[in-house]
Amino acid sequence: MASLEKLAERLKQQKMEAAKIRRQSERALDEAKSLGRRSTSGLKRLERHLEHDKEQLTDINMEFNQILARKESLERLAKSAQERLIKENEAKDQAEIDLANADTDEAKSNAQYRLDIATEKIQELESELQIREKAVQKVDKEIVDYKKSQSATTQKIHKEAKSKPTLVTQLKESKIDSEKFKKKLATAEKREESAAKALAKITAKLEEQMAKKRKAAAKKAAAKRKAAAKKKAAKRKAAKKAKKAKPKKSRR
Repeated sequence: MASLEKLAERLKQQKMEAAKIRRQSERALDEAKSLGRRSTSGLKRLERHLEHDKEQLTDINMEFNQILARKESLERLAKSAQERLIKENEAKDQAEIDLANADTDEAKSNAQYRLDIATEKIQELESELQIREKAVQKVDKEIVDYKKSQSATTQKIHKEAKSKPTLVTQLKESKIDSEKFKKKLATAEKREESAAKALAKITAKLEEQMAKKRKAAAKKAAAKRKAAAKKKAAKRKAAKKAKKAKPKKSRR
């Protein structure tokens, strides 16, 4: 009886320890799975951001190249206008010289005509150059803005790409930990189940022994009560006989 009680107590302890390990393993497994889900979600989100930012950078680069080409075109046009302006200024100077040296009305008229044409073209070219210069200044500002956007997007892509290995490592570790804690949980569950079954058997035997002990005690108590009742009955019977055997007193 005492040995069974000690064994039952030991099995209770084993069951409690196994249950504790099981709960710890369940929490650890849940945490590993949660980390895995977060890492997977983070990787998917990161991949979407990377893809979007790379597409955005491609668009920025294409637009940037178009702006550079537009600037080159504006600069070529401005250079061409500047070269024509130089020629028209030379033509104007020559017309002014010819007008000053003309000795006939026809020569004066011809020189004046060339002077007027050159002056008009100079005004047109100067106006064109102003427009070109303003356009180039506007393009230069756009180039600065696009460079900033290009740099910011490139840095963002670099930062996202740099964080990817960390998420991949976390995902791998969560998978390894999940498998480890699954095995640990399965072992703890088996130990707990085994201890529970053994405890149930020992408890059943203890209850059986206790039932037999109670039955024996009850039987013993019943026998004791029966013996006491017999003894009491015998006393009553003896007292009754003694009363009958007592002689009656004579009357005078």
